[in-house]
Amino acid sequence: MDSANPQPPAQPLFASLGVKFYRYRTVFRRYWWVIALTCGMGLALKSYLLLTAPQRFESESRMIIREEMIKDSDAGGYRDQTGGNFIGTTIEQLKSPTVLERAYKRVALEAPEFSGEEVEIVPSAAPRSGIILVNGVGTQPEFTQRYVDAVVEELKAIRLEQRTGIKTEVTGQLGDQVASLKKELEVEKAKLQEFIETNNMAFWAEQGTSAALFLSGLKNQQAGLQNELQRLENLSPDQLLSMAPTAAPSPRIGGANPSMPTPGQQSFNSELYTQYLLKTQELTQRQAELEERSEVWKPKHPRLQALKTDVERIQRNLEVIKTQNADAARNRIVSIKAELKSLDSSIETWEAKVQEASRKDAQYQTLQANVARTQAQTEKLLGSVNSIMTGSSTDPDPLVVMQKASPAKEVPKGTVKHLLIGLLGGLLVGSLILFVINRLDDRLASSSELLQQFTEPILAQIPNVIESRTDSGLPLVRDDDSRYSYAEAFRSLRSSLIFMPNQSDLRTLLVTSAIPNEGKSTIASNLAVTMAASGARVLLVDADMRRGDIAQIFGIEGRAGLSSILRGEIPWKDAVVETQYPTLSIITRGPVTNQSGELLLKPLMVKLLEEFKGAYDLAIFNTAPILATDDTPSLAPNFDGALMVVRAQFTSARLTRNALDALYARQVNVLGLILNSVDAEMPDYNYYRYPKYYAA
Repeated sequence: MDSANPQPPAQPLFASLGVKFYRYRTVFRRYWWVIALTCGMGLALKSYLLLTAPQRFESESRMIIREEMIKDSDAGGYRDQTGGNFIGTTIEQLKSPTVLERAYKRVALEAPEFSGEEVEIVPSAAPRSGIILVNGVGTQPEFTQRYVDAVVEELKAIRLEQRTGIKTEVTGQLGDQVASLKKELEVEKAKLQEFIETNNMAFWAEQGTSAALFLSGLKNQQAGLQNELQRLENLSPDQLLSMAPTAAPSPRIGGANPSMPTPGQQSFNSELYTQYLLKTQELTQRQAELEERSEVWKPKHPRLQALKTDVERIQRNLEVIKTQNADAARNRIVSIKAELKSLDSSIETWEAKVQEASRKDAQYQTLQANVARTQAQTEKLLGSVNSIMTGSSTDPDPLVVMQKASPAKEVPKGTVKHLLIGLLGGLLVGSLILFVINRLDDRLASSSELLQQFTEPILAQIPNVIESRTDSGLPLVRDDDSRYSYAEAFRSLRSSLIFMPNQSDLRTLLVTSAIPNEGKSTIASNLAVTMAASGARVLLVDADMRRGDIAQIFGIEGRAGLSSILRGEIPWKDAVVETQYPTLSIITRGPVTNQSGELLLKPLMVKLLEEFKGAYDLAIFNTAPILATDDTPSLAPNFDGALMVVRAQFTSARLTRNALDALYARQVNVLGLILNSVDAEMPDYNYYRYPKYYAA
């Protein structure tokens, strides 16, 4: 079923890539000679270089690493004792300008006749071994061999110079450091001796010990008094009497234990505590005896009265003891606070003495440590200097020459390799040129590119049927046309026009293109045939009065036509030619004229269009290319719609845009675009993939 939707669906990624590939393939087919030319130039250039290049010779020398070099199995290479990559360092030294220049000078002295020759040195490491290969390539075999040997010898000489220079430099540096450390050691010893002479260290040591011991006793006494003060302040007098008294500590010097109480330092309430304890026991005993006798004796009994009096006396004594204890506690608190204040002053004095003794001792220890450290550093450096000086004057080089330079052999020129390089280089350059050509070429090749460049809808894609062209051009479509895709494309175009909005107002139609040879005449003719096949009365008018070929396409007489009508030579009905299609009539261009622009602007043209609308269902005008003449832009505003034909791989997008702008400037109703001569193999050509399946 024909679709009225003129826009093809969005193309997937592979289709977009396919379109780009198709463009490159088309460019390659069109400009294949560019690839052939660049490849030929590449082969020619490489051939010339091979023919003019001198014969080269190669010589090889081998060096091996001594056993003392340690293999780094993880890194796959050899490392020296410092952890460096020995093989890599040696290869870089072999390529250094210093080694190469010295080797060249050596050979120049030994063989002056070879001066001016150049040899390329290529050092490398044999895989999974400690062998270093030194290859030299030059144009003179004898000079090449001599130069390779000279490079190896100069490398060993430079390494020896470096080791000797490093040893001398290190020895000198160590000697300077030893002299500096000896001076520093003398200064440190002088400082220590001066400190010992200035300060009596034995006195300060004894002073520090005794002062620390006495200070400890003072702090113990202070702690005891603080505990007693806290006890007196936190406990009530009754609680103090009910608890055993404690002794206050006193400082002792000379080995006495400062925590032991001394005579006269018993607790302030020890005597009251004893009296309170005795009176309490006596009161308890009297109260028990009174309770026992009260059960036997009468209340007025003299002895019972005496017991009661005794109990009251004891209770009064206890109250007196409590009062005395409270007074004693207050007095003791005042006394303890005074003692603590005195102790704070004493502790501060003795702490200063202890700190002074400690500072002196710390200075002494620091000076001793400085002397010991400086002396140890001096002895260590002296040992290093002696070790270097007593060692061998030259250490063995880790590199041993395993094989001197071999006799130079001819190096194959690699003809096949160079020719392949030339061929590939030419292919690359040619491909780059084709890429640039493709980027600069804005000719439209597919509907995807057309949609990217323009907003106008694509009404049809007409496939390329160049194989069916005859001497008189492409045959018109027929009902039994074997060009199935070609015929269906015009039916699709017909459907797109029939189902357009306001199709009833579409009575006059103009078919044009941007430039000549885009196939607009063929498109207009086949569209007229397809419309007539549906039963519509169609008039096809050839309005290209310079090069119109509608008469040739239909094979009819074209002596009188549109130019004759516009000149007023004949009525338009006399110029109408009937065709083999019952409902299709044609008006040819008539005699060729250079005044087509003036004729098309006559008021008679507008009158003719109105008469054509009354006599036919659809009038299709084939007009001149827009950018070739001004005929079409002048004529198009009088039509209900215009169709722009774009030939694939032929029309420039820039020219098509200019043509559309010219129509829009005249307020022309552009219905859409027709992409002509589309390659059916294009990835985005979605119509009639299986023509044989659908063909009757």
